[in-house]
Amino acid sequence: MTKTYETLWDRILNRLPASEANDAIRILKQGGTFEDIDFFTLKEAEQRVQDYRFKTKQAILAFKAWKLQKTVHGLFGVFDDREGAHLRAHARAMASIYFDARRDHADLTRLLMKSVSNDAGTRQNPSRKGGYHDA
Repeated sequence: MTKTYETLWDRILNRLPASEANDAIRILKQGGTFEDIDFFTLKEAEQRVQDYRFKTKQAILAFKAWKLQKTVHGLFGVFDDREGAHLRAHARAMASIYFDARRDHADLTRLLMKSVSNDAGTRQNPSRKGGYHDA
């Protein structure tokens, strides 16, 4: 059976080699369980999301400026087309990075809120969450 939703831990394990993924998970779980996320880790993730958002906006603005300039200056069409393809690819790549970072930040926020929640009924068995040998 295939998973239709990839959790934060799945993304870490898919992006990094096994030893680095386990180290990253161990660092993220400084609160004691895999559901407890350190507040400063969350703030750093939030800053990275803001940085990627800014870079994505800049890439999109650069593409729009190129598109406007192309309509005005049609003399070097071949070079403009190649530049436009590059700028478009860069804008799409930055948007993809931003969306991934934003999704990771949202998952970290959700886990932090779960870890500080006083409602014991919403907590699951933390020994079964995350980690390389999760079955």
